[in-house]
This record gives sequence, structure tokens and C-alpha cells, in this order.
Amino acid sequence: MRKKEFAGPIAEAVIRPEHVGDSRQASELLGQLGYPAEPSEVAKRLEALRANEDYSVQVAEREGQLVGMIALHLERPLLHCACEVRVMALIVSEEERGTGIGRRLLEAGEEWARGLNAAYICLNSGNRAERQAAHLFYRHCGYSSSSTGFAKPLKDQK
Repeated sequence: MRKKEFAGPIAEAVIRPEHVGDSRQASELLGQLGYPAEPSEVAKRLEALRANEDYSVQVAEREGQLVGMIALHLERPLLHCACEVRVMALIVSEEERGTGIGRRLLEAGEEWARGLNAAYICLNSGNRAERQAAHLFYRHCGYSSSSTGFAKPLKDQK
């Protein structure tokens, strides 16, 4: 990962809950992760998540610009008693990678999970070459690879 060099003092990024009005910048972040979507579609998705207490979307904002985002989901598994939280998405803008934003977003997600008395926080990350740096980052943050995920499309994808 590369560290961004700044010409002068920078404002500290604030981690806060996502709110109405973030969809355009959230759409840009999703595009950087490889999941492009129109801001209007992202607005609908975020509205649906915001309406359900089992979801949390938090953003990192610096001087009015979103520089990262984490989306979380509370799961109540059948296989054991304790609930767990799944990281559905963790995105740090390309120019902010290596600055600590990702770690701070993960810590915010972990804090939300602890507040729900979750036993675990887990995530999936694709087995693609461009995700190798992310895998190293997760391991560095204390996450371990413990399963293999599988997926099957149930309808034609756009």
C-alpha cells in the first residue's frame, strides 16, 4: 500500500453514520471497488439499509469529501447461539489507501458489533490478484482466513 504525501496539515477524517445526501460520493467509492452504480440506485440501497436496525453504514469524511465507507449486517446464525456481524463492504478511496482510514472504519465496525454483543465479525474478499493487498491488510488487522465462499447467480446479471 502506498501512503499519500500531503503538502501541509490535513484535517482528521471523521467516522460518522451514512446519511441522506451521501449517495453520489458513495457511488464513486463503489465504482473504485469495482461495483459501479448510479447515485440514484445507491440512494435507494442506502435508504433500505438505513431503515433496518440490523444494518449499519458508516463513512469516513474529510473536509466534506467521503474517503471511505463500511457497510455491516447483523446475522443471527443457526449453527451457534451468538450473533455475528458481516462486513458487506469496506472501501477506502484510492488516494487515501495506506493512511489508516481502513483500519479506523474496521474499528468502528467492530465497535458496532460489540455493542450488539456479537461473537464475531467476518467478511469475504474475492480471490483476485487486485485484492491481495486487501487480504494482507485484513490479516494485519487481526482477521484470519477461515472458510471458502461459493456463489451461484440466480438470474441474469446486468
